[in-house]
Amino acid sequence: MNENNNNVQYYEDEIDLRELVMALWKRKKMIIAFTLIAAIIAGMFSVFVLSPVYDTKLNIVISMPDVYHTRYGEYKLPITSNEQYINLIKSNDVLINTIRDMGYTEVSVEQLAKRINIGSLDAKSNSVQNSFNITVSADNPEESHKLAQLLFENYIEFMDVMVKERAISHYINYFNVEIMSLENSLEVEKETLAKNQELLLQTPKTIDVESNIEVQTQLNGDSNYVVPVDIANPNYIKIENDIIRNKQSINGIESAIKKYDKYLNELEIEKQAVKEYYETGRTEKLQSSVIGIVENSIYLPSPPVVPTQKTSPSNTLNTLIGAVLGGMIGVMAALVKEYWF
Repeated sequence: MNENNNNVQYYEDEIDLRELVMALWKRKKMIIAFTLIAAIIAGMFSVFVLSPVYDTKLNIVISMPDVYHTRYGEYKLPITSNEQYINLIKSNDVLINTIRDMGYTEVSVEQLAKRINIGSLDAKSNSVQNSFNITVSADNPEESHKLAQLLFENYIEFMDVMVKERAISHYINYFNVEIMSLENSLEVEKETLAKNQELLLQTPKTIDVESNIEVQTQLNGDSNYVVPVDIANPNYIKIENDIIRNKQSINGIESAIKKYDKYLNELEIEKQAVKEYYETGRTEKLQSSVIGIVENSIYLPSPPVVPTQKTSPSNTLNTLIGAVLGGMIGVMAALVKEYWF
């Protein structure tokens, strides 16, 4: 009995499925129409409404040293990884200068940042990644290419100014501290010199000894006369040597202070140049005699090229998506019309 019921149920399901297929076939023109209309609308929307996107790629190599060497000494850079350096390409200063150079009036910093994509950081745990892929997007090939070039130029300028500015501040603080320390040492040395000079005046050069030397004649060997002996005072000699060392130390400290004062004057000029660079709106390149390392440590192995094909939107993909959605809507409309009306 149960087997017969199962056969009847299977037969009814088969009939329902056949009816469903026949209903869709009956409304095939409607389904095809929905599919074609949706595909055409999606294709036209993709071609005429959506703005094309062109990508220019930058391959940036970073090999920044750990220590910055200048005529003023060594300066340890505060940034320790290449990943931190490359992320600065999306810093506000870089983006603001790029917006200005591109002549954008309605593009914000946030909007421009969305056009810049930093490739995935795929360095292995035991290696250091120094090559990074940056993608810059725009509405046309020429704009994309120009945007990529200006972005890199402003990034290099920003890094150069940042490193120099921090190095200048570091050296100014360092030399000020050193001069204060040297001045304290100089004061101590001068006080010690004055005490030694005063002590030298009170110390006799020689020591009187209760002894004489008899001098004999060459003829008969008799003692004709005696010569008194004066022995040099070792304390006097020691004080004299201490005074010499004091004077040498004072000369060395004064020379170091003079050199550091000269460096500070030069660094104040450099600091003023950085201040003027910011006050003028960064319209001109920073004029500084501090040796730069950025241009040789961050570079492009090859210049960017103008893209020949747009990255998005894909007209073919959008048309296929529209056709699929249109077909689904057509099927639903056919079923509703067949069974509900």
